[in-house]
Amino acid sequence: MSPLPQTRLRSPLLPLLGALCLGALGVSACSSDDNAGGSGGPGGSGGSAGSGANGGSAGTGGTGGTAGSTTGGSAGTAGSENTRSMRMGFSPWPWDATVSAVNDTYDKIATHGDLNAHHLDGGIPWEEALAGSAYPANVENELKGRVSRLDPSKPTYLALAPLNPARNQLADTWGASSNMPREGAWATRDFDSPEVQTAYGNFALDLIDRFQPDYFNDGIEVSELLLNDSQAFDKYVDFACNVYTRIKQQHADLPVFVSVALKHPDSADAKTMQQNFGKLLACTDWIGVSTYGYVFYGHANAGDPDNLPERWLSQAQDIAPGKPIAIAETGWIAEDLVIPTYSVNVKANEENQRAYVARMLKEANALDVRFVMWFTVVDFDPFWNGLLGQDPLAQIWRDTGLYADTNTPRTGLGEWDTWLARTWSP
Repeated sequence: MSPLPQTRLRSPLLPLLGALCLGALGVSACSSDDNAGGSGGPGGSGGSAGSGANGGSAGTGGTGGTAGSTTGGSAGTAGSENTRSMRMGFSPWPWDATVSAVNDTYDKIATHGDLNAHHLDGGIPWEEALAGSAYPANVENELKGRVSRLDPSKPTYLALAPLNPARNQLADTWGASSNMPREGAWATRDFDSPEVQTAYGNFALDLIDRFQPDYFNDGIEVSELLLNDSQAFDKYVDFACNVYTRIKQQHADLPVFVSVALKHPDSADAKTMQQNFGKLLACTDWIGVSTYGYVFYGHANAGDPDNLPERWLSQAQDIAPGKPIAIAETGWIAEDLVIPTYSVNVKANEENQRAYVARMLKEANALDVRFVMWFTVVDFDPFWNGLLGQDPLAQIWRDTGLYADTNTPRTGLGEWDTWLARTWSP
């Protein structure tokens, strides 16, 4: 049996989605036929990752307003029963690879959230970013498509990955397709190369100008680099501080931060993060977390959120003491998860998912979390059975929607909407 991959290994699927559906919807791969998609595997090329929660083209939901711009402060306590500390949103990951499925997804996340979000995980246009020249058409079209989806009444979360999909070295190239091999001089450049630091900073600043984010994650899941290659992480720290300083010189009030992939708080990996993340504390305003406790924490009976370890979320305070917390990614299965390839067999049901939504939002509010982004709003069985070719890795998230299908809301959605109806009071 293959070992269970960590969350970082989901990212090879995300550029596929960006290529198909999340940029400019005019591309031919996004068929208007609801039965389109075929039975191909999870490969492919094209745009960058698409795990951000956009406001949606319908623009019907949300509470409006813009996010506060302060970058300091530490975790607080829960407010009244009529308020919430966090913005709430979804990734626009669709339930099928069709234009209608994508639009339906955007409509739902517009109704059930008050946050735009974009998660760019397909590499960097290194040469163009360094030279200040025009990006490849694929990159430019995707960025314009994403910006066109922004709902101006809602704050925007923007995330950029400096790492490759395996989270073990510098990001690949975003060119004619996403995550292309770095070639020429870029093949040997690393985080400590001046050209890399300059190009990444240039690209980050250009993205900020385009998206005008209220929150900017310039280091998606960088904890994985620490766990994979501690020496490379030391180089990354210098890189991160260089980029952070450049951004803050031009955008002093913009919260700029990195995110980590949470593990069981008693695990060796969690202790490694706690012991080493201090190197980055001066160069991150917040701490973002991705957490999928039903599969990646390694405890017994993981499908029941009552069995989560006590500090499953608040361990972020141990990793980055005094830093505000954002939940950059989360979700919970509403059906059993059985993946023989990875020896995974987790029992879960709709009530378990509802209970997780309730517990997660209550604890997030108590920790004064800045925002929560749920990964998928609708189960993506049609996508998984079609274009994703029943990929076992994608199955980990297949049944985490707050809708079982496009017409069937789950009880967890009601729990979510009850919190969304509260007044946002940071």
